[in-house]
Amino acid sequence: MRHDSEKKLFLKYLAQTSDSPMLLEVESAKGCSLYDPEGKQYLDLISGIGVSVLGHNHPEVVKAVVDQAKKYMHVMVYGEFVQSPQVQLAKVLTE
Repeated sequence: MRHDSEKKLFLKYLAQTSDSPMLLEVESAKGCSLYDPEGKQYLDLISGIGVSVLGHNHPEVVKAVVDQAKKYMHVMVYGEFVQSPQVQLAKVLTE
């Protein structure tokens, strides 16, 4: 019953990006797979920018996110505040 109500709430309160949304309810994800509440596995062929390279739930990414979240999350648009992770990534990318 929960799943039907979640889908109804989704349709009522969120803006859909198409006339016929897929309505796949994602319970969890790992690597290139998505899992619905019944445990059915789907290959994620349209993953978002945050997972397209390393997949969902990569342990090193999860650790980095947790470590950073313990310090601070988003604080300001780029180019105003000095944020060490951003500075260090920019340095590595330009090298």
